[in-house]
Amino acid sequence: QNDRLAVSKLVTSLTRGSVRSPLAQCLLIRYTSQVIRESGVNTQGGDRPFFDFLESCLRNKAEMVILEAARAITDLNGVTSRELTPAITVLQLFLSSSKPVLRFAAVRTLNKVASTHPLAVTNCNIDMESLISDQNRSIATLAITTLLKTGNESSVDRLMKQMTNFMSDIADEFKIVVVEAIRSLCLKFPLKYRSLMNFLSNILREEGGFDYKKAIVDSIIILIRDIPDAKESGLFHLCEFIEDCEFTYLSTQILHFLGNEGPKTSDPSKYIRYIYNRVILENATVRASAVSTLAKFGALVDALKPRIFVLLRRCLFDGDDE
Repeated sequence: QNDRLAVSKLVTSLTRGSVRSPLAQCLLIRYTSQVIRESGVNTQGGDRPFFDFLESCLRNKAEMVILEAARAITDLNGVTSRELTPAITVLQLFLSSSKPVLRFAAVRTLNKVASTHPLAVTNCNIDMESLISDQNRSIATLAITTLLKTGNESSVDRLMKQMTNFMSDIADEFKIVVVEAIRSLCLKFPLKYRSLMNFLSNILREEGGFDYKKAIVDSIIILIRDIPDAKESGLFHLCEFIEDCEFTYLSTQILHFLGNEGPKTSDPSKYIRYIYNRVILENATVRASAVSTLAKFGALVDALKPRIFVLLRRCLFDGDDE
């Protein structure tokens, strides 16, 4: 297996059609893709050695062989749109299969392709929209995240409407994948930040575990940093969240971020109430973080210094030494 020349000779002899078993053909496809990776592209013709064999496997009778060949083609280094086209075509056919395993395998492969070649997958969007309501939540999650990767600016609002009901039906680990896809979509189409930010803030107020909530908070913070117009609304959503946040880590993370970004906004004073509420109502760790955030506002915004001094003096009588 580690002898490149021997593997290349083996592939050369077996790709002439002597293998009949579907399982053996799948293994041969894997060896072939290994040889292709190590050989690179033929500089004269621009073709890859053995690529014709992979393409011929897309017309095989066995579904597992077709899927293996399609996956091998999509995984090739520097794969071109021309090389992807036949693989995408057969995967699109599997999206409407009656077998859940084929639908899952196809949409998972397309989801991966969409990360690097979104335009190559756009022809499958109509088929994938029908999978959002699939009974298998894994298939539905992959379908929606693929659509978020391949969608255009005009389709964002329609996707958000479909997502509202979808999120309540899936587990937290799937929700995290969706949140990350929404973040990427917002960075891709910054003019749509309002609808995407509102969606994130709505799901932030719903029930969920720590990892899920952290993924949403991290996404909002990234959007605030990368999209200047989103700063005011993003900070407001975070302030609303810490009013009823059960996770100490997230509260302190948001307070720290608020201390850095809040003083730079047009009206820093509107955040003071949210911060001081944490001093009064939270545990010692969050209270200490809130005091530190108040001090940052006082140090960076001269107009707020008198008010901040009053609040900090009250903190001197706190029962907690920190």
